[in-house]
Amino acid sequence: MTLDSGHLDETRDVVHRFYTSFLDGDADGMLDLMAESVKVRFLAQVDFTGKQEAQRFFAFSGGLLSNLNFKIEEQIFDGEWAATLWTETGIVTASDETWTNHGVDLIRVENNEVTVVHENNDVRLVRAHLPIFDTNY
Repeated sequence: MTLDSGHLDETRDVVHRFYTSFLDGDADGMLDLMAESVKVRFLAQVDFTGKQEAQRFFAFSGGLLSNLNFKIEEQIFDGEWAATLWTETGIVTASDETWTNHGVDLIRVENNEVTVVHENNDVRLVRAHLPIFDTNY
């Protein structure tokens, strides 16, 4: 359901700044765009609510891959929702194994804040190569 063009422009702007922060390695920039009650799900890794948990997860996951080449293949915007199709390659830091993955992120923007981040990818790769995030920290 598409809303007015002003809302669509807001969604595009916030999502663009979100990915710019990600590509720059700026977790604080990503967090600044999130609502306090943001819902975050990375398949095979985490499913939580809250900016504080997002901060912990970003700190944990920031060093899992090295030499990361993340490429946005396509973005689709519809009202307050954005879908980003992506590919990535890199090295698994813990094992020095080559990493290749692809997926789609769904991001919801409400009142100029990211309220949902749902990252979908090949969960078999995540489970085989990356450590589990401890949500009881």
